[in-house]
Amino acid sequence: MKIEVNRVKQDQFEIVIEDQRLAVDHDGLARLNREIGDHLDPGARDARHERHERFLERLRSANNTGIQALLRTAAHDDILVLLHSSEDNAQLKQKLYGNMSNNSMKLYVEDLLFQFRKGVPGYRFDEAMVRLIETAEILVGDGALNFDGKES
Repeated sequence: MKIEVNRVKQDQFEIVIEDQRLAVDHDGLARLNREIGDHLDPGARDARHERHERFLERLRSANNTGIQALLRTAAHDDILVLLHSSEDNAQLKQKLYGNMSNNSMKLYVEDLLFQFRKGVPGYRFDEAMVRLIETAEILVGDGALNFDGKES
């Protein structure tokens, strides 16, 4: 079976399987990649989920200045994913929103209602969590973030 993936434009790809062509954008290609990876290695999905859950749990005990640094440093869309994933965790939700200005809080709440009405697609959650964990690790290395709740 012949399979090709070609970039057509900046954010447009074409998947060719035998003689059939399918146009997809970056998000579609990322979702396909995640789905294929999950089928080929289901254990990786479980390990990824555990790592994300540990990170979210550790954030609950993070120092406030570290949370503020994370909120300033991470990408807006990644923070949206983080806020959405805290909806069922009152302590984490309070920690995150409690370290925002009123204007930031209003902006994020409006964006959450607009972007994630139907939830966060799994591949977007995974991508955002990877970036958030990497950002948090940098902040820990810089001494700005710690998970024992002690302010520096």
